[in-house]
Amino acid sequence: MPPSRSPTCVQIHRDAPQAAPATRPRVVLVGAGMILLAACLPYLPVMHGGWQWDDDTSITANASVLGAYSFSDVWIARHSPDYFPLTTTMLWLEWHAFGNATTGYHVVSMLLHAAASILLWRLLAVMRIPGAWLAGLLFAVHPLCVESVAWISELKNTLTQPLFLLAAIHWVRADEQAETDQAFTAGATQWALALFCFLMAMFAKTSVVMFPVVILLHAWWKRGAVSFRDILRAAPFFLVSLLLGLVTIWFQHGRAIGAEVIPVGGPASRFAIAGMAIPFYLSKILLPIGLLPIYPRWQVDPPHIWQFISWPCLAALAAACWFNRRTWGRQILFAGGFFLIMILPVLGFITISYMRISWVADHFVYLPMISIVALLAAAITTAAKQLTGNARHAATAATATIVLLLAIASFRDAAAWVDEGTLWQHTLRTNPDAWQAHNRLGVWKLNAGDLEAAFGHFQASTRLRPDLAETHNNLGVTLLKRGDNAGAEREFRAAMGLQKNAPLFLRNHAEALVALNRSPEAIKELTALTAASPGDTAAGQMLADLYANTSRHPEAEAEYQRILSMNPQAHSVRKNLASLLVSKSRFAAASEQLGLLAQAMPNDPGLHNSLGVCLVKCGRLEEGIAELRRAIALAPDFKQAKENLDAVRAPLNSPATTLPGVPGVPSLAKPPLPSTLAPTLAPALGR
Repeated sequence: MPPSRSPTCVQIHRDAPQAAPATRPRVVLVGAGMILLAACLPYLPVMHGGWQWDDDTSITANASVLGAYSFSDVWIARHSPDYFPLTTTMLWLEWHAFGNATTGYHVVSMLLHAAASILLWRLLAVMRIPGAWLAGLLFAVHPLCVESVAWISELKNTLTQPLFLLAAIHWVRADEQAETDQAFTAGATQWALALFCFLMAMFAKTSVVMFPVVILLHAWWKRGAVSFRDILRAAPFFLVSLLLGLVTIWFQHGRAIGAEVIPVGGPASRFAIAGMAIPFYLSKILLPIGLLPIYPRWQVDPPHIWQFISWPCLAALAAACWFNRRTWGRQILFAGGFFLIMILPVLGFITISYMRISWVADHFVYLPMISIVALLAAAITTAAKQLTGNARHAATAATATIVLLLAIASFRDAAAWVDEGTLWQHTLRTNPDAWQAHNRLGVWKLNAGDLEAAFGHFQASTRLRPDLAETHNNLGVTLLKRGDNAGAEREFRAAMGLQKNAPLFLRNHAEALVALNRSPEAIKELTALTAASPGDTAAGQMLADLYANTSRHPEAEAEYQRILSMNPQAHSVRKNLASLLVSKSRFAAASEQLGLLAQAMPNDPGLHNSLGVCLVKCGRLEEGIAELRRAIALAPDFKQAKENLDAVRAPLNSPATTLPGVPGVPSLAKPPLPSTLAPTLAPALGR
């Protein structure tokens, strides 16, 4: 029996399935245009914003994105901490289209967000839910979306959402066709499209893993029961969810989290986290104020009794809705059920890497929130239809005001994402104990040359999270730069103790040992590291430089050659090898290395000058003169190259029969061990 009609109930059931009412193309076009503007205008402050947070590990330092497209690297993800191959493919396309210019990335994210807002409208229209367009508009301007849209790495969210909504649209259409035709194969095309879009959404981000459960919830909402046929039609979706869900869990625990212990606590603590997260998210949807990139972590180990209060409250609300399921209760059960089902994977029952930072995050709710937004829009629209005259006008004005206030709030929040300095200062004003904010702001300050400010933030992050290797490493970096070599060595040793065999920490510790004049110990550590990880060219170069600086020249040359055999494009290694060869007066061998460098970097006048001198020293005068002239052509004011050229030509124009020593032997002074250590910027994965 269909539910009784009620002025406060969104009517869904029909005695027989009916097609969604047709909408004129012009109306659709105007409505879509308005949502497009609403979805993009609040993000103007971040249009030219810089890279943020883990954009380095996701994009600017991601070999799968930077190099030639590799199917195995992307779709098998041999080195990635997460399995999002479609997102990685999209980032690869963006990198090769935009490079380091972030504006293009932001435009893509904004357009995807607009597409998701428009598709939400169309999905609700297909489902014949009142207020469909208003729901799309509210989602477009909602401040909770800012983190997903303004943060380039969250392309995984903005790419997944339209694919998810397309899958839902095709599923609803397939379900209606099957219900109308009463044949199992009815709607097969729409069903196949739904499965394809769902698979693509899973490849973009597996946060949509609960979609098959939503399919069954939709069947109950529409018909009051879940039939065997519904389960059978949903079975392939469950199979996709199971397989890719297990892959995601493996990646999270095998790579993103790795050996790190995330202090979550036992089952009681996890129920406390979830019990607090649900009302937290609902409150932010209804009143989106005080939004932060990093929220304070609740102390839940052991949990307090009040942290479980939401569970009986939710149970009481569910019971009330169930007893009124033939009227208003069904709509709340459907919207609330969708929200809870979709947010379940990030409520804390499954350990994910983001829990090292906080229990909750705005980007977790980007998809689940659409059901609550749709419920609110339906309630507003249904209530407004009961009004007349001035009351209806007042309701319309109030709704428009809400939309405007949400857009203004989004505009304000987007401005915080313009760069990392602004973002983390904004975070610390409200959450001064956010260790990751201190950590990232310290990196920002260090890169800006503000060593003392960076030192203060790294001290704070280490105090807040003394159990993390990266905080000790970053503090060690600043101590080394401040000249406190002993303190730096101590912090690097602490990092090595917390995270065994991490190459970066080992290399940094070796540098501290060198600064303390303990080169033999550094050589021993680097030798062990290169033996365990032969492909670690950074460690290999440090070891070779140490050999060279301690007069162990044959070993240095062998190590340089070993690195170049693996990576011929390691130009700094080749330059150091050339410097070593020059210092041993092996000019022919040095000329060979410099020639390769000059081919790779033909516009470097210094290389041509050095090559020219070495060639002259080998007796290859004409070639040497040509290289010196090339250096002068590239840099007309290159004094040393001019002096070298004059010194070569002078004896050629005199009766002397021998060529004196040519001044200006290549100045390939061996650089010291790396002084700029890239602090680990622990990626916030598992979103």
